[in-house]
Amino acid sequence: PQLTTEQSATIQTLLVDAVSKRLDELRGGGDPEELEAIGELELPRDLAVRASMAAARALLDQGERVACHEYLVKVDQSYPLHARRAESGRLLFEAGHSLAIDEGTYFGFLSYRPLATPVLEYFVQNHPEHPDGPKAYSLLAAMYEEERAFANAIRRNRDLLLEYPGSYQAVAARARIPHLRLAQLSSPEYDRIELKIAQGELLSWLEDHGAHVLGAEVRIDLADCLQRLTDSDLSIARFYETVENSTGFEFHARRALEEARQGGNEEQVAEAMDLLTAASLANSK
Repeated sequence: PQLTTEQSATIQTLLVDAVSKRLDELRGGGDPEELEAIGELELPRDLAVRASMAAARALLDQGERVACHEYLVKVDQSYPLHARRAESGRLLFEAGHSLAIDEGTYFGFLSYRPLATPVLEYFVQNHPEHPDGPKAYSLLAAMYEEERAFANAIRRNRDLLLEYPGSYQAVAARARIPHLRLAQLSSPEYDRIELKIAQGELLSWLEDHGAHVLGAEVRIDLADCLQRLTDSDLSIARFYETVENSTGFEFHARRALEEARQGGNEEQVAEAMDLLTAASLANSK
């Protein structure tokens, strides 16, 4: 409080010069705690953020990936829309990617991989312009699929298509969405709408990318989808047979036969033909 304005300005200038030189000395290394302490000094915004980015890099270099993420969130809160967002995004992606591909454990039995989810979620939500966005969305979708969180996996694949439609990962994401729809269905009798959506997505993908290396997998999914649709119609046809509704019985038996032929399952074809024969006899009485 006793300092004059001129003295305060002189001291601030010396502080800025000293911090700049110290950051130059620590370039490419340094103690994260020292760098965090520098970032908390009363410095100009750009210099404080520079120190903070150096601290985050030091944490990442020491393998403290979760701490790096937490610290970068803190920096974003202190300095919204700062000028080093590209660097921050790069550090976040490196931390999340490293966790996502880490097959090791901590505490002897806990996997590192799930720790990547909040890091990559923060990354895609706060750095939508980053070139590593497609990779992050793909990793998130894959991790959600592993956890059987199929709705989240579909959502992140759809976001990839929306944000990066021309990316290398977009073709695979588009193929994976109907696969995930099929994976999350447990009852073909009550999920016909989702099955039809998946069928449309698979047919559309094959129309656009039929020669792609993923084409064989997509055709397997399409056959699975058609066989489930057949099972649905076979089940409904049997119900109408039981309640003696001959019109419904024949309609669903006939549709089951068409789907079975498209799906290529000979057993389903034979079953549908038997039901359709029975339905035709019932209608003729």
